[in-house]
Amino acid sequence: MKKLREVCVIIMCLAMQDLSASPMDRDWGWAKTHDKERFARDQKRFNDPAKLKEQFEKSFLISLYNEREMTSFTQAFGIKEEALRVLLMEIIREASAKTGWQWRMTSGESEDNQIASMQLREAISWLSVCADERTKQFLMDIAIDKTKHDIYRRRAAFTYLRCADAQEIRDALTRFFSDDMWAVVDPISGPYRAAMWEYDRAGDDTKKREAIVTIVSAALAKEENKNAFVFADKLLAGRSKDYAESPQRKAALQRLNIQVEDAER
Repeated sequence: MKKLREVCVIIMCLAMQDLSASPMDRDWGWAKTHDKERFARDQKRFNDPAKLKEQFEKSFLISLYNEREMTSFTQAFGIKEEALRVLLMEIIREASAKTGWQWRMTSGESEDNQIASMQLREAISWLSVCADERTKQFLMDIAIDKTKHDIYRRRAAFTYLRCADAQEIRDALTRFFSDDMWAVVDPISGPYRAAMWEYDRAGDDTKKREAIVTIVSAALAKEENKNAFVFADKLLAGRSKDYAESPQRKAALQRLNIQVEDAER
């Protein structure tokens, strides 16, 4: 355990060390406007594949941890999606060769393997900002592969949903609601949490939102776990008036002997 903590500290120190030397302003456009010399220097560096890969392995995989920052970075420095895919797939190949797709962040593992585990997990997340059809299939293949550790499968499932269109989300959630994928996507609340997260993220994309409501409401109509139903029903009813007032929901509440007032608390 002590060694594991030390490795985590090393990784974060590397990231923070690089943060102080790079334009990590979170709003990457700021440097472009207010520090043109620094921006030009880093733009040149980030458009060198070898140097960009080094930067990713040292810090970007763990310091740019949300999609907004990832997208802002690639847009600000003009990094092409294809170039980013090539870079990420190379990191994934190298890291997975070291880890064997197992989670090596445990005591007794080498520092190299522990770092590779973190890099592999985060590289999967980064694919959401540059995914094409082959990438999405790659992510789904990881998600359904029982030989891979659940941490990678879960990350691949969430990443797939982030870059999927309405029909792909419909198909994926249908698959994720199956018994063998339930614990992988979310061991506590199954795919419900992932579905609601995607609903919120979809914003004005009505097709995606309608697809999510359709799949989740169908799953809830058959849900036997009362706690899971209450958890997901409240989230969906708060987002979809059609679902909240549907005969389908009322029938499910009656079937599980849940009062509407209790469900909405």
